[in-house]
Amino acid sequence: MNFFVKLRELRKEYFTFVVIPHSGKGTRQFKFNKVMLYAILGISTIICFTLVVLVISLANTNYALHTSLDNVYQLEQLSNQQKQEIDDLKNRTSTINQKLTALGELEEKVRSMVGLKMPAQTASPTTTSRSFDRSAYGTDADELIAEDSDANLEVLAAEMDNKIDNFSDLITDVDDQLKVLEARPDLVPTNGKVTSKFGYRTSPFTRKRQFHQGIDIANDKGTPIYAAGTGIVTFSGWNAGYGKTVIISHGNGYRSVYAHNNENLVEAGKKVKKGDIIAKMGSTGKSTGPHLHFEVHSKGEQINPENILIRK
Repeated sequence: MNFFVKLRELRKEYFTFVVIPHSGKGTRQFKFNKVMLYAILGISTIICFTLVVLVISLANTNYALHTSLDNVYQLEQLSNQQKQEIDDLKNRTSTINQKLTALGELEEKVRSMVGLKMPAQTASPTTTSRSFDRSAYGTDADELIAEDSDANLEVLAAEMDNKIDNFSDLITDVDDQLKVLEARPDLVPTNGKVTSKFGYRTSPFTRKRQFHQGIDIANDKGTPIYAAGTGIVTFSGWNAGYGKTVIISHGNGYRSVYAHNNENLVEAGKKVKKGDIIAKMGSTGKSTGPHLHFEVHSKGEQINPENILIRK
């Protein structure tokens, strides 16, 4: 009640403002009701306070927005960097895979050239590895790709180790196989014409059917005779009807015989390489003219030399 009583009393009260010019003439007075003036002042204060609060709020919002934009820009930069790193990793992984494939093909080709079989292979873990295709992963693509890249690198590292082991074994195998191939008596031992083949023929001496145990290659006296394969000379001398003869042991069950020579150029116990000159063609022993009688024995049995000779 007192409040309303005071309010009614204030409505009857006024503030008077007097405006006096320097000349002292034309003085003006302005009267304001106290209630109205207090109301205007109160509303103005509230409006000013509200404006100050809004300005502060806008300033904070603007600062937060700029901070967020900076963070978004940094995250975008980081995302682009990670994307580039992942793409680079993908490319390196793909390149390593291609090189591993090429190494596998090279290994197979080398083994094929020297007659070696490929070793038993276990299933490659890369066949179960996930693809690098981003569309297959969903929301956490980069993280999954990174995990997949790590898995691929581990698989590739294991395959590289396996390839290193395989090539170490391959070097040993090829070296052994090359020694076998080098020792194999498959080089044509002299130049000339094959005048008598391996097998049954009519003997030029008895005119009877007789088994010919090698091949005859005829040419001029003194024509060089070459070792058909690498080995050790086990005999060099006169051998009855064979005349001057050289016999070479090549290992792996092979032995070659060179007969009717005019001159032997190697002694027993000497190691000779495929293609070395070991004798000169002649017609010693039981012979009808200058030629080389050439035999090949494999594991104690005489075989047709033409079945293994490689003619260039």
